[in-house]
Amino acid sequence: MTRKEIIGNIKGIFVPALTPFNRRGEIDLAAFRQNLRAYLKKGVGGVIVLGSTGETPYLTEREKLRLLEAARAIIRPPQLLVAGTGLESTPQTIALSREAIARGADALLVLTPAYYKAYMNPAVLERHYQTVADALRRPILIYSIPQFTGIHMEPSTIGRLSKHENIAGLKESSGNTEFLQAILQRSHPKFRVLVGSPLIFVEALQAGAAGAILGNANYVPEVYVKIYDYFCRGEMEAARKLQQRLEPAVREVNVRCGIAGIKYAADLCGYRGGAPRPPLLPLRPAERRMVAAAMKKAHIPLVPRGAV
Repeated sequence: MTRKEIIGNIKGIFVPALTPFNRRGEIDLAAFRQNLRAYLKKGVGGVIVLGSTGETPYLTEREKLRLLEAARAIIRPPQLLVAGTGLESTPQTIALSREAIARGADALLVLTPAYYKAYMNPAVLERHYQTVADALRRPILIYSIPQFTGIHMEPSTIGRLSKHENIAGLKESSGNTEFLQAILQRSHPKFRVLVGSPLIFVEALQAGAAGAILGNANYVPEVYVKIYDYFCRGEMEAARKLQQRLEPAVREVNVRCGIAGIKYAADLCGYRGGAPRPPLLPLRPAERRMVAAAMKKAHIPLVPRGAV
């Protein structure tokens, strides 16, 4: 796809694919491929490989590149393969991004550097993203998730970066609707904002967001595609009701249990989740029962593994 086509397809629902591991703790590529094939059939806009839900901080570079190669062999236009390539230094980020592009990534999702967070002021972040964007041959998306990084990018900083021809958009995961609106008001009209919080998805679309990257799309991608379709058809009440129906699962699975909860929910819905990589722990029996109950309350059908 051309750069223009890639940017035009940054819309709708993206699955930040989880990373299945086998009993030896190694990546289970067969399970990863199985999940991706199932997600792509649900009408998603694309897949994020090496995002937060994929436990990227716990993967080696070799593992990251193997996942990208496996994904590229499956994902076909117009659905997009977006690679998470943000690392702590600007040169490291550029180097990994180039490796990802060489393996077929359509776009790059670049996390804010955060280790020296006290010094990650607007000037530093602006220079970092401008340098990365200048160096690459694919569009980049800024990845802001302050609940993990502690970095709160200012709307004015994002607004200035949105005018760079190679910075195509932003994944905004704070869940703060007012902050999202401030970003949209200051950004270039063609800048694509994708939200990371399913609790404000419909509100974000109404404010001008292009879509969402949602961890719980790993277990109910078709439901969020349906919400997006309702919105595009102007059926706002149906979109809101469906979003509200899913809230019990979002709060118990995603917010309370995190990665382990999402992976277990994926198992319950017929995908391949499994245990997270240490130091993360799998759910305890009581937590598993809680997740199953929350999904039942949200009217999410549970299916045998392998049925998708």
